[in-house]
Parts: sequence; structure tokens; C-alpha cells
Amino acid sequence: MKLFEFLKVYFKKAFAFIVAVGISLGLLSSFAADTDLSTPSLVMREGMRTVMQIVNPEGGGRIFKKLAGSPLAHLPSVYIPKPGYERKKIELENCTLEVLTKKNSENSDKVIYQIHGGAFLFDLLDLYRWQAESWSEMCDGATVVMIDYRIAPETIFPGAVEDVIDGWEWITDNGYKPENVVVTGDSAGGNLALELLLSLRDEKKELPKAAMLMSPWADLSTESESYKTNVYIDPVFGFKEETEKELDVEDIVRIYAGDADLHDPRVSPVYADYSGFCPTYIQIGTAEVLYSESITISEKLKAAGVDVTVTEYSGMWHVFQLFGNLLPEGRDAWKRAGDFASKQLYS
Repeated sequence: MKLFEFLKVYFKKAFAFIVAVGISLGLLSSFAADTDLSTPSLVMREGMRTVMQIVNPEGGGRIFKKLAGSPLAHLPSVYIPKPGYERKKIELENCTLEVLTKKNSENSDKVIYQIHGGAFLFDLLDLYRWQAESWSEMCDGATVVMIDYRIAPETIFPGAVEDVIDGWEWITDNGYKPENVVVTGDSAGGNLALELLLSLRDEKKELPKAAMLMSPWADLSTESESYKTNVYIDPVFGFKEETEKELDVEDIVRIYAGDADLHDPRVSPVYADYSGFCPTYIQIGTAEVLYSESITISEKLKAAGVDVTVTEYSGMWHVFQLFGNLLPEGRDAWKRAGDFASKQLYS
């Protein structure tokens, strides 16, 4: 009964989203002069902004706090691999790996290690399983290893980091060479990807060939500049302009971080040193409150002599790539991501 009531509430909010998109279409001309977005992305962004301000008037992404530990954080999977692919589940001590392989692939020794996002509060969703198929196709039949790490509030820091490291050790223990692996992560998954690589670097272990990050949540202290400058711009985490309050997400962060020091590089990799890091590609939307932490990391990578590329998408929101090919910017982002990973794996 609780699950039914929960879904009923959020169905109503989904309806509000549809209404919001309609409103956005009517307002499109007034927004168009102020953005470089494509029309589909502009409509989607303003629709998201409107509905988020309806269902989440407190701002700051507090909807994630409401969902933490709820049935929607543990959705069952209905995923079935597409023809030509097979999936194998590997039970580790504390978490699960899913290994997606293309049958008869000549490149099964190449690996994409995919670390999913979700504010550290959501299990591996089918959305990422479908993305894994895209990763394999873009990378000429590479194997994709997905990790379903432990999530908060049931498990707090450093549980997820430990799981991601265990996943890496499974990869290298099973014959895959680090130079044949690209690590990718979005949002919280980007945080965990960075923590994995920093841990390997600090322990003087071989790093993967490269890292591909989408809007990594790297500053859990929320002190980076764009938490202030983008507070009225971000369509997902921000406030209405008339709200006049500071973005405060520490209570959300603490669900994952517990009592950990939020300035500790093991929690917030924006504060880490990046010498000896692997080649890195970062994609970020300029409308995100997370924008500046990606810029800070890229500057640290450059200062350390690391090969780094950053693609900024003007006016785009947090992990817009989740919309896949529905948006022109999404198509461009995935093409660039696939080209980067393929170049790293096959050069």
C-alpha cells in the first residue's frame, strides 16, 4: 500500500511535468534570445525547471532526500540484453557486478568500467544497462562492467568507494589489463570514478588508460563558486529567483558522507592533487551548480601535466546525457564520449 501511494503521488507530479512542457512551448520565444540551446533542449530544460519548482519548492535537490531509502531507490530490473549480447552477474563480497559482453566480439579484452550516478542514493538502474549497450557498440564490441555498489542511507561513506575499488580488482584479477580499460562515471558515479583513480595512484598501482566523466559531483562541501553563481540558473537543484536563500544541500550530502570531513579529498575529489593521473575527458553543462568544480579539476589536471579535455554545453543541465539521443546536445555528447573512449582503447 505504501508503494502504491508513493507512485500515485509521483504520477501526479509527472502530469505536472507534461503541463510544464506545454507552458515552456508558449514561453519559448522569450527564452530563445538568451541561450545557445537547441529548441528541444530549451523546451525540456524549462519544463524541468517548472516542474521541479512545483514538486521541490525548497530547492537544493531535496527531492533526492525524500527518495532516499524509499522503494524508488531500489527499483527492480526488467532489462533483457539485446540480441547479440549477454549479461553475467558477479557477486562480490559486498556488491554486484554486471558484465555485458558482445557475442563473438574480437575486442572483448577492451573494457568500459561504468560507475552509475544517482546521488549515492539509487541502485543501478536499467537506464545504465541500456547505456552499457551503447558503450559497447560505440567501442567496437568492448566489454562493459557495471557496478551496483552499496548506497546510502543503508551504507555510508566509504562503503561505495570500497565497492568500486573491489570492482576494479575483479577486473584486473580476471585478466583484463589496465591499459585496456576506460573508467566512466556520471554525477555521484563521477565522484566514485575519481576516488578510484586517486586511490590507485596513491597506492602506486597501474591506472586505467583513461577516464570519461559526465558532470562529476566532486565537491560535497558545496563551496565551489557555481553553487552561488548558478543557484537561480540550475533547473534541477536551484531556486526561483525570488527565493533569496543560499543553496544548502549538506543534509543531503550527510546521508552519504555521515560525519566525514567534506573537505577530505577522499570525499570531495575537487580538493585532491592530480599529479600522475590518467588522460581525462569531462563533459559539463554551464547551467549546473556543479559546473565550477569540473573546471577546477580540469585546471588541476592541466597544471599537473595531465592530458585533459573539457566540453562545456551552454545552458545544459545536470547529466543531460541521460536523455540520450532525444536531444541534439545529447547526441553530440555521446558521439564525443564514444570517440574519446574508442581512441583511448584502440590507440
